[in-house]
Amino acid sequence: MDAKNRPGVIRLLIYMLAAAGMTGGFAGWIQSSDAVLWTASLNLPDWTPTGIVPVILSIVINQMIAISLWVTQRSDTGAIRFVAAALQIGLVIGLALKVCITFGGQDIKAAFLTSLGLWVYAVLALAVVGRCSRPAGWLLWPLFAWLTFSVILSFEVLRLNDASSFVGGL
Repeated sequence: MDAKNRPGVIRLLIYMLAAAGMTGGFAGWIQSSDAVLWTASLNLPDWTPTGIVPVILSIVINQMIAISLWVTQRSDTGAIRFVAAALQIGLVIGLALKVCITFGGQDIKAAFLTSLGLWVYAVLALAVVGRCSRPAGWLLWPLFAWLTFSVILSFEVLRLNDASSFVGGL
């Protein structure tokens, strides 16, 4: 891609505004729905992040995905650039679905399976994006760390709240 046709700063700002809007919208929806009461009724491990911490982490991670998408689109790697960009958009959609399934469905088994599926998808996306653009790949590592933590937390919540689960009541 020549320098004239590369996405500029305006596109980056649009991506960042969209990411912030999505994160704020979901945070507001969770706080205004009965998801807060459902979460409070669960047995949670002591190390569960509470309060504003998950919201701040979500804002930062979504901003990093937006910047990573912009960096990917500015790279000179040919067709893999489009695949990497599509995978990054898929990550954003996956994060939105994870929130909807976890807090909208209020099902801890589905929340765990969604977290695990998104983690596997993130491994694929990280590999492709990292091959397309190393800086864009590095920007996705905090997301991967958060998703790893999310899978562990979801498993622990499942273990503490559902003795009849497929994990054998460990």
